Amino acid sequence: MGQVTESELLQQVRDALDFSETEDGAMSVLELAASLDISAYAVRNRLRKLIASGSVGLVRVRRAGLDGVVQRRVAYQAVKQE
Repeated sequence: MGQVTESELLQQVRDALDFSETEDGAMSVLELAASLDISAYAVRNRLRKLIASGSVGLVRVRRAGLDGVVQRRVAYQAVKQE
């Protein structure tokens, strides 16, 4: 990925959350990292700012692990601005 400003990355994270293909509209850090082709560390840094600004919220979602067992996991969801 080329040089991208922080505001552009924040917008990419917002877009990925807004247009999530998951049924619950939420994505984990790893799902976001794969979707945006950036590191999980970079996603976490951006999420902290988005959570602080109130545009992203933390939710618990059901996801199957590699072993097939479905568990509740932490994910992030865009907060609809009115």
